[in-house]
Amino acid sequence: MSAPIRFEIRDRIATLTLDRPDKLNALVPEMQEGFEEALARAAEPGVKALFLRGAGRAFCAGGDIGWIAKALSEGRWTELEALLDLGAAVAHGLATLPKPVVALAQGPAAGAGMSLALCADLRIATPEAAFSMAFVKIGLHPDWGGSVMLSRLVNPAIAAELMLTGDTLDAARAQALGLVNRIVPADQLEAAAEALAQRLAAGPGETFARIKASLLRNQGLDTDSLRARLAAEGAQMKAAMRHPDATEGLAAFLGKRAPKFA
Repeated sequence: MSAPIRFEIRDRIATLTLDRPDKLNALVPEMQEGFEEALARAAEPGVKALFLRGAGRAFCAGGDIGWIAKALSEGRWTELEALLDLGAAVAHGLATLPKPVVALAQGPAAGAGMSLALCADLRIATPEAAFSMAFVKIGLHPDWGGSVMLSRLVNPAIAAELMLTGDTLDAARAQALGLVNRIVPADQLEAAAEALAQRLAAGPGETFARIKASLLRNQGLDTDSLRARLAAEGAQMKAAMRHPDATEGLAAFLGKRAPKFA
């Protein structure tokens, strides 16, 4: 199997590409090494910004439901919790990376995929992009920083609506809510990304770092408090996975039927 993450640095811009297009770039444990390497290398002095993207027609469909359901049925709690811990580490790493992080969404960003997009500082989408905090539909709690990052970006009522319903937002609605900075036609996404990359590559790296620190601080967060919130989110997800609603939700999703929650 090819590596599920590709990473490169070109002209002072780092790019992390989720590379499971046949699975809509769904997240699996095999991505851990790729994420860790990407975050470490993106932090190097010569890098000015990090771009996140997905191969194929999706940004990221979230956790690999098939893998999660199988691991859950087999009681592989250590592996399941390790994937959640990876998500918390990635979310913390992106939010505290002293470089601008840009997510490029050309298609679905669902569940942990939406969480990952929200961990970026800026989001550029095409009209085909769609965003959903879909966890509740399968009896699960947001993870990979989703509840934390969403609450940074929208008012509490909107955050509650999106997490409690799991409704899908099209790109225009996401932009109206402030979750997307810019929408460009699909055939212009590469040009828009390149133009922004060149602008960031020529920018003041130290100032970028100071601005990112201020963005956290102005919302009452720092490295430690953010880590604590992500850990609390993870604890809720770990508990949710052990509830019968999760088993039913996953089975219903895979069986393409409506769930019957307790």
